[in-house]
This record gives sequence, C-alpha cells and structure tokens, in this order.
Amino acid sequence: MSKIIDRQILKQFKSKGSFDRDTLSSFLTDLDPEITESALTWRIHDLVKRKVINQVKLGVYVISDKEIYRPFVSDKLARLSKIVAKEFDDLDYCLWSTEWLNDFTRHQLGTFFYILEVEKDFVEEVFNAYSESRQYRVYLDPKEDIMERYVESEVSIVIKPLISRSPKQRVAVKEKSKDKIYVPTLEKILIDVYSDAVTFYAIQGSEMDTLFETALKHYQINFTKLITYAGRRNKEKQIKSYLENNFSDFVKDILE
Repeated sequence: MSKIIDRQILKQFKSKGSFDRDTLSSFLTDLDPEITESALTWRIHDLVKRKVINQVKLGVYVISDKEIYRPFVSDKLARLSKIVAKEFDDLDYCLWSTEWLNDFTRHQLGTFFYILEVEKDFVEEVFNAYSESRQYRVYLDPKEDIMERYVESEVSIVIKPLISRSPKQRVAVKEKSKDKIYVPTLEKILIDVYSDAVTFYAIQGSEMDTLFETALKHYQINFTKLITYAGRRNKEKQIKSYLENNFSDFVKDILE
C-alpha cells in the first residue's frame, strides 16, 4: 500500500516545486477518505523519514533527488575528537575540517584547519587540554591577523565558543562503527561561513556564492534550520536578503 501511495505522491507533486502540509493532507485524504488525523500525521512523518518527500521548512515539502550532505570523517579528525569526547564527557561540542569546503568551491583550498566549538564556559579548559597534547597548533578564537598569518596548517585547531542550539549531526568515524562524533550540518556550515568573515576569510565574495550555489543545487537544505540558526547569529534578515537576491530560483516560495 505504501509503495502505491509513494508513486501517486511522486506523480502528483514532482513537477510542482514546493507544497504545504494542507495540500499534502488534502491529497492523502482523497486517497483514503477514512484516514484519521493521527494517522495522517504519522503518514506524513513516515514519508519524510523515508525521503519520499523532503521537508525544506516547517510544513513545507518538496519532491527532490538531492543528496543529504554526508561529510567525510578522516582518521585524523577522528583522533582529534578523542580528547574532547573522553576528557570532557557530556560536553556539547561540534568538530569539523575546513577541507570539507572543497566539496563546494570552485578553487580548492590548498591548506585547511580544524574547527572545534565547545560550550563557552569550557573553551579555555579545552584549549589547554589540546595545547598540552603538543600534537597540534591550537588557537583560541583568533582574530583576523592571526588567522591570515598563522592558521594555515592541517595540524591547526581553532577553538571557538559553540552557539547554543547549533544544528549538529552525529556521524560514525568509520562505516558501521559504533564510535560517533558531533559535526555540523550543512545548514550550520553555510551560516557560519556567511556570518564569520574572519575565520572563513578565504571563502568570501564569489567563492561564498559558489559555496551556496553548489549546496542549494545538489544537497537537501532544511530552511527552517538554516534561518533559525542564522537568527541565533543575528543574521536572519541578512541571509534572507542574500538568498533572495542571489538564489531566487532555489528559495522561491520557501522564505516567505
């Protein structure tokens, strides 16, 4: 039964761009007039979970063959996570490599570094723990001159305060591994690059445009998550304007 419904939904909505919950609910009710409200809610949740439809913001969906961005966790990144994961049990953190930006940009970064964000009350403790390991060059929320002059090595770690309720995902360090680490979602990466010209000085101007264009064209984006996080960074109005002015084809009817 579910496969039949899936095919009918694809046929009905694939060429329509985005559609809201009321439109979807009405269509599902036409297929099954006796469906209850609770069963309808479950069915929509199941459709999203199985990726038959993608939720681009609260109550708005699309039919899309775009991928979910799955960043590659290198052995070095996995090793680097062990200090924060083991010495600071239950600490909220987010770790990634700027090498991931090469998945989106036209000009590939020749050098890259790691970004480790932790709860603001633990920033100095984590900084000291990584400094004592003597395996890395560690920088505590560096300013522009330090970023451009010194933070240019793949053994460099930039430690910054983690903004509360940052969109993160838990990924395995290796395929089928039980060991997992917290890394940013694509929505967080995009907003961080847009908001922080100091840390991401190498990805500004046309390179940032390319980053967003590639992400919007090829990967699933949850715009509720994107805009909510932009608001956490006091950039909600600016990011909406940037997207509407530069990528209207991708965000039409979604940012309203």
